[in-house]
Amino acid sequence: MPCFPIPDPKGTSHYTRIPFEFDQELTASRVFVKLPDGFSPLERMVLQTTGNLQRLLSAYFNVPSRVTIIKNELVPCEAGSSGSDDDDDTCRHSGASDLKSNLDMRFERRILMHFGDKFAYDADSIVTVNDQKTLGLLTNHEFGLGQVFSHLRHTPKFALHAIGRHGTEHGSSFWRDYTLQAPGVVNCFIRETFVEGLFEPFTGEPSNQGTIWYSPECCCGASTSTTRRPEAQHTLI
Repeated sequence: MPCFPIPDPKGTSHYTRIPFEFDQELTASRVFVKLPDGFSPLERMVLQTTGNLQRLLSAYFNVPSRVTIIKNELVPCEAGSSGSDDDDDTCRHSGASDLKSNLDMRFERRILMHFGDKFAYDADSIVTVNDQKTLGLLTNHEFGLGQVFSHLRHTPKFALHAIGRHGTEHGSSFWRDYTLQAPGVVNCFIRETFVEGLFEPFTGEPSNQGTIWYSPECCCGASTSTTRRPEAQHTLI
C-alpha cells in the first residue's frame, strides 16, 4: 500500500493512536467496511462513502452543494509519489506549454464544501493525473474530486487509511484519510475534516483529547508514540 503523504492534523500529536484493520478496498462484491466504535450511524455512513459524498450530503440537507476551491496548484513531485505501481516516471513542475505532453502531473488541492449556508467539511488532497481529460477538469477550477469521477464515468477504487475524532463524543469534529484510484487515470490521497455538529447541534463538553485509528498496512500511517507523521502546519478554515 502506498504511504499516505498528507501530514497528521495539527494539534493531534498527543491523541490516542489505535491500529485498526480496515478492509483495504471496497469493490462491487465487497461493500462493507467495519469501523471502530465511537461514531454515530450517520457518521459511519459518511466515513465509508466512496466518491459520492457530495450527493449523499446534498440529499441529507436537501440543498445543492457548493465547492470553494482554496488551492489547486501544480507542484513538483518525486518518482513513485502517485501511489500507482505503473507510475515510475518522475513528476516534474511544468509550465502551461508542457501540460499536454507531460501527463504525470501532481496537484495539491484544498476545498471548502457548503450545502446551502451550511459549511460541512474541508478537504485536502494530493492528486496525480495521467489522463488528458482529467487534467483539463482539474485545471479549470470547477470540479470537486467526486464530480471528476462522475464526469469521467469511472468507479474509483476506495481504501480507508485512517479515521480520527477531535474530542470523545458523537457530534464532535472528525476526519478520514483515504485514497481514490482509477489506475492509469488519476490517483487521489484525500483528507476530509467534518465540522462539529455536522448533523445536529453538538451538546458535549469541549475536549483537547482525541483518537486516531490507523491502518497498520500503511507505512506512513502507523503513527505510534515513537513513529508519527509530521503534523500539518496550516489551520483548518
